[in-house]
Amino acid sequence: MEKLVAEIMAAWRGAERLASSLPEGSPEHAAARRACDRLRDAYQEFTHSGVAESLTAAEAKLLLADAGKGAEATRP
Repeated sequence: MEKLVAEIMAAWRGAERLASSLPEGSPEHAAARRACDRLRDAYQEFTHSGVAESLTAAEAKLLLADAGKGAEATRP
């Protein structure tokens, strides 16, 4: 469950970075902001419901790095 929460957190942060790089008022900016809102809500749903604990950005990076190493080991 922690890896899922880490993935959501990483996607949320990525969407925020994307939104800040787009012209405000553009359709792309609005779509990126909607994605931020949905990802934030998903993260909070997991963490506030007690299903998973909140993660720091550093913890999320470590989990995702470990997940990537595991995926590389299973590739043919």
